[in-house]
Amino acid sequence: MENLTSVHSKPILIFDVSSEYAHFRKFNTTTSPLTYSIPTRPALAGLVGAILGIEREASFGKFGEGAIPLADIFSKEKSAMAIQILKPIQKANIGFNLLDTEKTPSSFFNIKQRTQIEFELLKNPSFRIFIAIQDKKLFDDLVIRIKENRTHFTPYLGLSQFTASLRFVDVLEANLSTMDDFQEVVTAVNLRNIEGNNAIDFDYTEDFKYTSDTMPVQMQSDRVVTEYSEVIIETNGNPIKIKSTQIYTTDYGNILFL
Repeated sequence: MENLTSVHSKPILIFDVSSEYAHFRKFNTTTSPLTYSIPTRPALAGLVGAILGIEREASFGKFGEGAIPLADIFSKEKSAMAIQILKPIQKANIGFNLLDTEKTPSSFFNIKQRTQIEFELLKNPSFRIFIAIQDKKLFDDLVIRIKENRTHFTPYLGLSQFTASLRFVDVLEANLSTMDDFQEVVTAVNLRNIEGNNAIDFDYTEDFKYTSDTMPVQMQSDRVVTEYSEVIIETNGNPIKIKSTQIYTTDYGNILFL
């Protein structure tokens, strides 16, 4: 089966995901958890895994007999994911009352102490997901489940209390662009996938606001991150003009996979 990273044409599923709030914790956060502005690639893999009913570990690092770890199914060699911002990024700080488990009680229900921690959250986030999967059976199952709004597990955005709403958009063929000049892409830009130091044409008008984060894009089944990348987004959802040999064209705009 052909490696997805080397094909010039990919069948892709497009769907929208939204919620009232979301939180994708930054890896370098300490006491007050900060959030990325978009889901990380491993978070997207977890979302798709929940829709399909792919079990996570039975316990840390242990999988059921015959189970293929989620990280292996959705590795960069076997899947491709891109993400578009549909609504301007808004953030809010909200305090959470967490259980204080420093002193272990005789039972979970005997815990009396609470610790209030302020979380940075995304408010009313809405994203468009573009996904290609090497396994056709898995891809077709995902298409049907999103079309019918029939998920195996409840999908959520980062934290289990932030239930996600899904909306099917389309299934189509994405083709590798043959242009070698600047092109607008509607998705987040992984800087590993662009060419040269001046491969981004920034728009400095007031309608454009760019930000970047170092994000995990590849994770092993033992949750060890094997690849971090700097990812640039335009927080109002405007397209970004870049040069890259890895741009794919679709009826919904040019995209760049993470």
